[in-house]
Parts: sequence; C-alpha cells; structure tokens
Amino acid sequence: MSLPPWSVWLEGRDLEALQESLDWFHRPPGGLSRLLGLLDRPMEAAWQKVPQSARDSTAQAIHSAMQTLLETTGRSLAFQPLLDTLCAAAGREISGPGQIRLMDLGALDRVSRRTVEAHRRAAAVEGGVSGFAGLPGLLLDVPALYALIFRMIQEISFLFGFPVESLPEKAHILKVVDLGHQTGLEARRQGLEELQAVQGSLHAGVAGREMEKQVLLRGLGTLAEKMATGLTRRKLAQTLAVVGSVVGAGVNYQLLGDVGDTARHAYRLRFLMRRAHERETRGGRPTRKLS
Repeated sequence: MSLPPWSVWLEGRDLEALQESLDWFHRPPGGLSRLLGLLDRPMEAAWQKVPQSARDSTAQAIHSAMQTLLETTGRSLAFQPLLDTLCAAAGREISGPGQIRLMDLGALDRVSRRTVEAHRRAAAVEGGVSGFAGLPGLLLDVPALYALIFRMIQEISFLFGFPVESLPEKAHILKVVDLGHQTGLEARRQGLEELQAVQGSLHAGVAGREMEKQVLLRGLGTLAEKMATGLTRRKLAQTLAVVGSVVGAGVNYQLLGDVGDTARHAYRLRFLMRRAHERETRGGRPTRKLS
C-alpha cells in the first residue's frame, strides 16, 4: 500500500518497520481467527437460541469495562516495572517518554511482543478456568477478559511513549480494541483508515472536548453490543461443560493475540509518525520523494 506523506522523513529500519505495519493491517487474519470467522454461519442458529438475558449481560459487562476504562485508565498501571524493562532493553537509563522516543524501534518491538504473550497466557488460564462453569462461567469470563485486554493496551501504549492520561488517548484505545476484534480483511482495512484518522487528530492536538464528543456520539453502548455479539458467538462452545475449558482458553488466547498485535502495530505507527515529524522539525532533509 502507499506510504503516508510523513514517511519521507524516515529512513533505514524505521521505514521498513512502517511498511511492515501497514502491510500487516492488509494481511488476512491468522489461521484460528479465520476458522472462527468461518464458524460464524454455523453458529448463527445456536446464537439465536442464546437467551436474550445472556446477550444483554455480556454486552453490559463489556460496556462496564469500557466505562471503567474511561474513568480510571492509567491510575492502576505500575509504571516503574515497565521503565525497568525498557532500561534493560535499551542498556541505559529510561525515565519517561522523552527517552523512549530515542530508543531503537527493534527493542520496543521485542518488549511489546513479550507483553502481548504474557497477557495471552493469563487470558488462556482465565478462560480455561471459567470454561468449566458453562454459560455462567462465560458471563464471569467477560469482565476479566476485557480487564486484561485494556491493561495490555495501556502497557503497550506506555512502552511506545504514549502515557494514557487524557480522553483522546482513551478514545484511541477504544479504536484499537474495535479494530482488534475484526476478522474480515475489508473491515480491517476500513478500521485502519479510521485508526489513522484518530492518530492524525491526536498528532494535530485535537481538543479533548471535541474528541470526547466524537467518542460519546458513536456510543459506547453500540460498540459494546457489537463486541458482545462477536465474542459470544466465538465462545458458544464454552457453554458446553465437556469442551468449555478448552474453548475458553483457546478463544481467549487468540483474542488477546489479535488485539495485542493490533495494538503493537497501531502504536508502532504513532511512534514512527512522531519520529518523522520530529526529524522534520529539526530541519533535516527528506530521505526521498514520495511517489
């Protein structure tokens, strides 16, 4: 796909990383994600039999998790362990976003991948345990699952030098979560365009109040309902006591991977955009002409 205009200020490994991330968003989802997508139609009949109360409970659990995100994101995050990890990766003192901006992108990639993998394992354990309980376990699983998802994205955001301290940053997290749930290639492409629009607004310094208006007008409830539908259909087999534990662990592991990789590439794009504009501001020369 075509590179953004600001890419002319990148060179070497940074330019390769930009192309990798853009290509990743235009790549078909992985094997298990595709399989889950193929199962959507066969699961439709079973989905129609799920009690409305269960559907509503799932949507409400996700909505509550999102609401909590908007109200408390950043307060419970332990920053020092993340900084210690970055110090070890960089081989020098890293005390905040200013030093993170100067780090080698490869080091940030390695740390963020380990973060995603750690949360995937935690989600698999949690899903396996809740899967023993059938449908009640699914309803207990949802809040814990989304707490892990939001914490993982917050950590990735911080690792790439974007502390989650404002409502616009939280709006960006919600967009990442939404895009991370998409298994269709066209939906992923459209989601990338929307994500880049949000990132452009953040870089341009769109007022928090205006971003708040945009987020709330789209409605947390609508987003939560869409996610609840997709998640519950993915995990219908978790309601069966015999295989519920296996399905719960597998779907949680895959979902954390989908959202985690989306977050890694999303914040990678923001990191590179910021680096490009900083080089431009310093008065350097473009590395090439944009075709």
